[in-house]
Parts: sequence; structure tokens; C-alpha cells
Amino acid sequence: MSEKQVTPYRKKKVFLDKKFSMVIYAVTLILAVVLRIFQLKDNMNFAKGTYINPGINLPLVVIIIGFALIAAVMIFGESRDKVIRSCILLNPMRLRAERLNKKVSPKAAVSMFIMAGLLIYETIAPIAVQISYNRSISTEDEPVGIFTGITAMQWIDYAFMMILCFTFISTGISIFKGEGITKGQCVFITFFPVWKLFKTFELITTYQVIGPYSEKCYILMTNVFSALFFLNVVRFFCGFEKKRTRYYMILFGYAASITAAVSTLPRYAMYFLTDYTVREGMLTPDATDVGIIFVTATIVAVFWSTYVYRVMPKLNLTGKRRWTGLQTDGNSKMETIDD
Repeated sequence: MSEKQVTPYRKKKVFLDKKFSMVIYAVTLILAVVLRIFQLKDNMNFAKGTYINPGINLPLVVIIIGFALIAAVMIFGESRDKVIRSCILLNPMRLRAERLNKKVSPKAAVSMFIMAGLLIYETIAPIAVQISYNRSISTEDEPVGIFTGITAMQWIDYAFMMILCFTFISTGISIFKGEGITKGQCVFITFFPVWKLFKTFELITTYQVIGPYSEKCYILMTNVFSALFFLNVVRFFCGFEKKRTRYYMILFGYAASITAAVSTLPRYAMYFLTDYTVREGMLTPDATDVGIIFVTATIVAVFWSTYVYRVMPKLNLTGKRRWTGLQTDGNSKMETIDD
């Protein structure tokens, strides 16, 4: 194909690429986390769980504006294929689920392993602490069982986490092998939304008042958004995709990643920026929420970084026929672009 003939294709530019949503996501996450750090450091009474000087909740405002901009880009943005000389670059947003599944980045596998490690830590650490405490108070006259003090609700929580731990390990291995997320793994991934629903119920029953200025607000949003994200992950990779499934998956992935970062990272920063007497009463961040930051972002990234190349058929510039190729008998089948 001559340079003159491909020029019209190369001049076609996307006015607003959906991939630009990743930039808005990164800016929103960083800005909201920084504002939340200053908020906790200078304007928070941890003992009461309220602000010293109530005012506009800037981190929440930034999150809302960021979500609105991301949604606008996803709705009004474009995801065209590209033409470079004799090659067509198929946009990932236009690929079928089974093709895109095999293109999931190894970075997603690493994030799966990180999430599995955090789940193991959150399961074993509190059990070990409780066992150590029970042994310290146990005597010959008044023996105390090693698992005394661990409630039925906590055992259910630990059971969910162990199931999810093995699921994330299995998923990470499959991604490294190039198989993507299998339908069998999707079955066990459905435990994640159920687990987050359980955690949300536990949060609401323990802390009955959850206001917009409370840290529990961000924990609640993280639970809800991450549950919705994984529900759409299961629908997408199981082949049950509807018209808007991948859009919801991307939006909730961004939302879960941002709220998880705002919920956990500023509280970890307080361990280094404030004295323990000042932060007394602050809830300990959930380590698994840190994993959500990376798992959601790396899975969403597959829609922006996995263009598939296809070679265009060559033009016959000398003959009368437009396209060259072998003669067919009319019964042969044409290979589709997605095969």
C-alpha cells in the first residue's frame, strides 16, 4: 500500500480517548490522598472521630469531581482502532472478552499474589495475637483455651479470607501462564463481594453512625465499590457480558482503587507523622484494602495497554482488480478479525 493511500487513515485522530480516564484516576487518587493526610494530621480528633474545625470535606469533594470526570470520559470518549502503514491496531475496548482475557498483564498476577499475601497476614496475625494472649492469662487453676475470645463472626471472616487467598494465588498463576482468569476462578471470586457485604454489615452494626467526615465513610465506600467491581469482573470473564459490563467494571475499579487509597494510606502515614497519644482512637487500616488499590488498577489497565496487531490486505495497484488473493470456490470461510 502506498504512503499516499494510508495518509487519510493516519490523519484520523481520536478527539477524546477513553484511555485518558487513567490520567484523571491517577491525579484524583494522589490529590485526594494528600488532602486526606493533611486533614488527619492537622484537623482530626481521633478520640472523638470528628474534625476539630468542621468545614468543606476537600478529599471527598475531589473524589466526587474525579468520578464525574472519569464517567464523562468513559461516556463521551472514543476507542477507535488505529492504522499504521499496513497494520491495524485493534483497540482493547473493542476486543471480545475471551481475546482480552489472554492479554491480562503479568502485573495483574503480581497484584494477585500481593493480595493473597495480605489476606494471609490479616488471617494469621489476629489469631496469633489472641492465642498469645490466652496463653499468657491461662493458669493451671483457671485454664483458658487457645482460641477463646474468637467469635463465630470472626471465624466466618477468616474462612472467607482463606478461600479468597487460594483464589488469588490460583488466578495469579493462570495469568502468568497466559490463560487469564478462568471461569472456575470466577466462581470463587464471587466470594469477594459476599465477604465485603459481610464486612459492611459488621461495620454498620459496630459503628451505627457513619458520617461523611468519618474514616468509616471511606471504608464503607471501598467495600461497596470493590464488591461491585468484582461482580462485573466475574460477569465479564465468565462470558456473561452485557452492553455496559466493561464500562461498569472500569468505573467501579477506578472508584474502589481511589477510595481504598484514601482510606488506608493516610492512616498509615499518621504512624510516622503524629505521636501515638494524638492518634489514639484511630482505626487500624485493613491491609487487604491496600491490595485492592493494585488489583483493581492492574485489571482495568488491560483495556488501555493491549492493542492487537492485524496486517491489512495489500492493494493490487497494477491490475484492474482492487484486491489480490487466491480464487475461492465460494464455499471457503473467511477468518474473522477476532479469531
